[in-house]
Amino acid sequence: IQVRPGERRTCDGCHSPRRGGALNSGAVVNSVSTSLLPAMASAHLSGETMAATRTRLDPTALKLVADMLSTDIWADTSKAGVTARTSIAIRYTGNALAADDLSTTVPANGIINYPDHIQPLWSRNRGANTCTTCHNDPAKLDLGGTKGGTGRLVSYDELMLGDPVLDPVTGLPRTRIEEGVAVIERGPALVDTAASEGEALGLARKSRLVEILFGQSLMAGSATRTAHPNPPATAPNHANLLNRAEKRLIAEWIDLGSKYYNDPFDANSGVRQVNGLSQATFETEVFPTLRTTCAAGCHQAVGSSASATPAGTSFRNNRFVLTGDAEGDYNVTLTMISDTCKPAANALLSKPSTAPHPQGAVGRTQPVLPIGSAAYNRIAAWIAGGC
Repeated sequence: IQVRPGERRTCDGCHSPRRGGALNSGAVVNSVSTSLLPAMASAHLSGETMAATRTRLDPTALKLVADMLSTDIWADTSKAGVTARTSIAIRYTGNALAADDLSTTVPANGIINYPDHIQPLWSRNRGANTCTTCHNDPAKLDLGGTKGGTGRLVSYDELMLGDPVLDPVTGLPRTRIEEGVAVIERGPALVDTAASEGEALGLARKSRLVEILFGQSLMAGSATRTAHPNPPATAPNHANLLNRAEKRLIAEWIDLGSKYYNDPFDANSGVRQVNGLSQATFETEVFPTLRTTCAAGCHQAVGSSASATPAGTSFRNNRFVLTGDAEGDYNVTLTMISDTCKPAANALLSKPSTAPHPQGAVGRTQPVLPIGSAAYNRIAAWIAGGC
């Protein structure tokens, strides 16, 4: 910091000296509220905060507990206008109503792993209101418990990653350069984990997922609400789908950072043993097949769409573009895979194994990649290797 002649360099801390009278008038030091119970007010010692008084009288209040329990021990409700704060008791198990207990795996020692604790909430049998009954569409929201091409559960990526932003002219995902690397632009996700130092809002309160499941407007941004609107009137009230313990679990998972595995040192976490789709196997088994079938026909790097759009002019109807580069084609092929445990359900196999392909093509009665053919089986085996 540089100064000019006549200037001084001083440190005033975070707040500059305030001048003028105090905002509040009257005695402050060692005064207690008249709304307190006489026993609590008389127990106060000079210089103590309310917390210090409480824990001196009841040292067990300093003990960490697993559940959120709170009872107002201060308010003297016999006085006019004094109302005690509402008691809070939210347990994973042992709630006043058994219907509010977790029926899925209960976290221990504050460790919440997505596959172990959160995914079972989506898969839990709730009859017609089971989450995965409706939310099973990859184009919208898929809460399925199968693994995708990233090696993580499909539902985790669906919640944590926003949908790609498509260019309205070309139909292609928009990209931007970040630190010299091209990345795909994405819209807001259902779970918001962005927080700066001193963030006071809370990650759960900022996440659209929590707003929908709690039926409240909290701190999610307007763009997030636009991307993820309230469920339609024909859908069940999502605020009533999860019980109190389940909502607590969701909020705590998000506030802990929405980690896939909250404990990386857990021997059973498998964080370092995620089954990915082998690039080496792709280059020897899958890549040659794609070059002689898909890339030899429509999916070329010249904009062919096999539709009324002239070849070489648009990629709008062709999202799977093969260039002949093994590494690049490996990465784009991964985008055609959403469920490694069900190879046939992925676009990479389901599209070319049906006729006509592309949809609406005239004179195409045979599938490009018949089910059970050697080429089909090679690709299916490669996909299944990631399950």
